[in-house]
Amino acid sequence: MAIHTGRGIASIEYPTGMNQNGDPSQAWIKVKPDGRIDVFSGTSDIGNGSKTIQSQIVADTIGVPYDWVTYDNSNTDSSPVCTGTFASRATFVAGKAVLKAAQRVRERILEVAGQEMEISPEDLEIDDGEVMAKGAPTKKLNVGDVAAAATWGHGELITGTGAQLNPYAAISDPTTGEVDGVPHAAISYAACAAEVEVNDETGEIRVVNLTQAYDVGKAINPALVEGQIEGGAIMGLGLGVLEDSYPYYPSAEHRGGDFGSYYNPSSADLPELHNIIIENPSADGPYGAKGIGEMSNNAQPAAIATAVYDAIGVWVTELPITPERVLKAIDARDAGGGPRREGKHVIFDEELSINTVGTGKTWTAGV
Repeated sequence: MAIHTGRGIASIEYPTGMNQNGDPSQAWIKVKPDGRIDVFSGTSDIGNGSKTIQSQIVADTIGVPYDWVTYDNSNTDSSPVCTGTFASRATFVAGKAVLKAAQRVRERILEVAGQEMEISPEDLEIDDGEVMAKGAPTKKLNVGDVAAAATWGHGELITGTGAQLNPYAAISDPTTGEVDGVPHAAISYAACAAEVEVNDETGEIRVVNLTQAYDVGKAINPALVEGQIEGGAIMGLGLGVLEDSYPYYPSAEHRGGDFGSYYNPSSADLPELHNIIIENPSADGPYGAKGIGEMSNNAQPAAIATAVYDAIGVWVTELPITPERVLKAIDARDAGGGPRREGKHVIFDEELSINTVGTGKTWTAGV
């Protein structure tokens, strides 16, 4: 028996926003008479931090402290439209809608402040809740005073709306799937390097280290980005070595009788995690941000599989990589089986080939 160490790497690309676009989000912002900001959006926060991120975008764009912003997404009947919290779009699409609304609010604050201060709005700026003359920061007016003047002096409500819609890319050729426009507004990229220890007698695998690099465009909130990366890493760890839906899916009667029979990672299974955030801004995202949510668990299983190959020289071609599958792969290798090359193509597993599971269809690779 020997325990072997291996390292592997996998990289991915992932679209931000709904496939083919066409998924609108809207936002409405109003300024209360004391200068505090109310944001109304239909984006559901499912633990991804969208309320925090969108509030940050509003605060930074207008130029007020974060704690001045109240975010309300409690009522879909009265909130503006949001297509949904999916497709890694809560920051990229919905965040752009609140950015546009905040820009309009900022413009209106400067217009009212210009009237009060008798200075052109182009010569004013907002910082930390104060409207100041450019080059003369001592000449200033609090945003709360500006909002009060709008309410009781001008009879106005300072408000702004924003909407974001990337044009829908319709399918123009059903035989190839070609579309008549750009199918995604942004593409994110990521890579994961895994280090594993494999016992060649028992087949057991221990994932020791996961180092991950993610292109997020712009990390508006780096702590939340790291939380997404690490949460996704644990999901990817489960997909790679523990969690199995076959043969239970889609026949639910074959699954275990309780949650305890389903294996998913616990704190005892956690490897060392090292995160690298890469900022390659998107032209369409708010402040250059791209999506991070869904892609964060994609690269780990493949990286773990390549690390297992590096450790013991066998490819396990079905997830999760259980001890049984490791031992089966070792037996196949020792019997002279395993992946083989046919011209440009490498055949990894006859049993799991797409021709086998493709419901009778025959698939051929293109040249």
